[in-house]
Parts: sequence; C-alpha cells; structure tokens
Amino acid sequence: MHEVIMPKLGLTMESGKIEKWHKKEGDKVEKGDILFEVMTDKVSLEVESYNSGILKKILRNEGEEVPVTEVVAYIGEKDEEAPSAEGVLSRKKTERTEEKGKEEKEKAEVMKKRSSIKESGQEEDTERIIISPLAKKLAIENNIDISNIRGSGPRGRIVKEDILSFAKLRQKAETPIYPAAKEAKIKSSSKLAGIRKVIAQRISLSKSTIPHIILNAKADATNLIDLREKLKDTMAKKYGVKITYTDFILKAAALSLREYPGVNSSFVDDEFTVYEDINVGLAISIENGLIVPTIFGTDKLELPDIARKRMELVEKARGTKLSLEEISNGTFTVTNLGMYGIRSFSPIINPPQAAILAVGEIYQEPAVVELRIEARWFVEFSLACDHRIVDGALGARYLQKLVEFIENPIMLVI
Repeated sequence: MHEVIMPKLGLTMESGKIEKWHKKEGDKVEKGDILFEVMTDKVSLEVESYNSGILKKILRNEGEEVPVTEVVAYIGEKDEEAPSAEGVLSRKKTERTEEKGKEEKEKAEVMKKRSSIKESGQEEDTERIIISPLAKKLAIENNIDISNIRGSGPRGRIVKEDILSFAKLRQKAETPIYPAAKEAKIKSSSKLAGIRKVIAQRISLSKSTIPHIILNAKADATNLIDLREKLKDTMAKKYGVKITYTDFILKAAALSLREYPGVNSSFVDDEFTVYEDINVGLAISIENGLIVPTIFGTDKLELPDIARKRMELVEKARGTKLSLEEISNGTFTVTNLGMYGIRSFSPIINPPQAAILAVGEIYQEPAVVELRIEARWFVEFSLACDHRIVDGALGARYLQKLVEFIENPIMLVI
C-alpha cells in the first residue's frame, strides 16, 4: 500500500489546501497521473502520482487545509485493503497523546526539581538571586515573582524596600486611569493563512533583519510618453503586444543593473553574492495579496519580449497558475503603484535580494525648460537598498543611470 502525502512544494510551505481531486476512490491510477490540485502559500499546482495502482482511499477532501507530509490518500493493488480513516485518526490521536504525555512528564520533573529547591530554602543556581529573609517573606505574601526585581542591596541583593517599591508600582499600573471604554465592534476576524501569512512572515523578516536605506529620484518622462505613443500601434500590429510604461521601466531597471551589478546582489549567511544573470521580478497584486513572478534575463530581452512575458505572468498570477520556477530566482524587484495615483512610496526589500525599485504615477506639472515654463510629465522612483552591501553612493549612481534611460528612452529600443 502506497501513501499519498501532501508534498512540500517550497521552502516556506507549511500546508496546502486541496482544491480538486482529479481521481475518485476506485479509479485506476498510472504513475504520472494528476491526482489532485493544491493551493499552496504561493500558487495553485497539480500533484502527480508517484505510483500506479488503484486509488483505494481518500482521507482528506476538497477544501481541506492539510499540513505538509500528512497522508491524504492510499494507492494499492486491487485486492489490498486500505487503512480506514478512523484507524488513521486513531493512530494520530495515540501519537499526539504519547507526545503530550512525554511533555507533561518532563514538565513534572522540572516542577519537582524547583519544589525541592524551594523547600531547601535555596534559589535555583541558574537564577543566582540573592534576597534577604524578610524580603523573601514579603514577596511570598504579595505573590511577587522576584526574578522581575533588580536588588538595590550589596551585590544586587533584594531587600525589603525593593519588594515594597515593586508592590506599589504594580498596584499603580493595575489601577485604570480612565474608565473602561466600550469594545469596538468587529466586522471580521481570522488567522492569517496562505499567501497573506507568507507575505506577513517575509515582510517581518525583511524589516527586522535588513537595514533599509531609501533613495529617491525624479525623472522627466515627457520623452518616454512621446516614444510610447509612436510605438504602441506598431508594436500591437507587428508583435501583438500592448506596450506599457512598465515595460520601458523594466528594461531600464535591468540595463541599469548591468551598469551597476553591485545592486544585483544578495546577502545571506554573511556571504555577499553578486549575480551575473539579471532576473527582474515584477510585483503583481492578486486577490489575496501580492506575488512576484520573474522575467529571466530581462536585460537581454527586447521591449516586445518583455511586454509579452509581462502579460503572460500577469494572466497566470491572476489565475493562480504560476509555477514554482516562475516565482523563483529573481535578483531584483520592481513594484509599481502608479495606477492607484500613488506618487511615491518606500518599498520593503524582497529577501534575499539587495534592492527593490518603487515606481509612482506619471504626473504633469510646470517645469523650467531652456528659460521658459512649460508643462512636463514626471515620474518618481524610490530605491530601497540593503545597506549592509549597497551603500548610498552605489544606489544613487544606479538611480542616476535609471533616470538617464527614462529621460532618453530611445536608448531602450536601439
């Protein structure tokens, strides 16, 4: 009898939601057949069978969230009998009971040791708390944990005054300054799961472990707008793609990385890595959050190829059909909120990458051009860098080159 388990399809995957079974109990299964579809924390993927036989038993149904490596079904020979669902649950219950019993036994041993130490009138060696007999008596009477008190006596000895002072401060802290307010009504409440949980974990990791430095630059986008207007119809007829400003920016970002490869890097386990390949990820908003598929070799692609790949990735992302390969091995990220009227914002680095480029809306304002005032179009960029490996000067030079490409967009098509 072969077990079918929930596969671990990525380093961050902890569980998967079974979206659809392609086989039902009693069906014949060949090695390589699609058994079921699973929604991971990033994408929806099809799970193949590693064995041939009969699908004898399905343990987890569509819509269920299943931890990785847990058995979801059994495949066996025609005459084999699969374990019952009740038997599997009973086995798991027994394992949990044994594990809980082991934890309680260990806890009881620790408490017994502490009780023995307390009866002998000594403090635990690991805590090394020195306290006077009177202070100790007062602490017991007032239910005060002396490990929270810093003694004012010789060698940090806790004395009577320390206990009384602590008790007074505690009483003051427990006394409400204002009357209790009426609790706010809750519209909805749920634990983070799936991609939202992963986003929260990665953002927390990024902000807590990566020292961000944010650099801002402003580019005149008037020539970019003019060039796109001239090219868009030709590109649509000749290549069947809709060229957007994002495509120009992706190309400019990639070519700027070629000029300053130190930005195209990562820092993991004290190792500074500079990448030769320039794989730019594009942050895409989806129903449950954000996902960053990768455009591989962006610097080597022509604008129509970038546009075609962008359209393909956006469509797959919105349909949760991206493969693991398509969301892996990015070396730099571009995130654009211009379509929402956001002029500038400070992005959070996508670890382990060393930098991320934020793009704002293209807006119009008066500008002085050759001693005269005229209306021009502008776009603002914010570059967040890992300051451990990308210093301000390097980030600034990168932004200078990016602005040069945006203000002279013909350089992106020749």
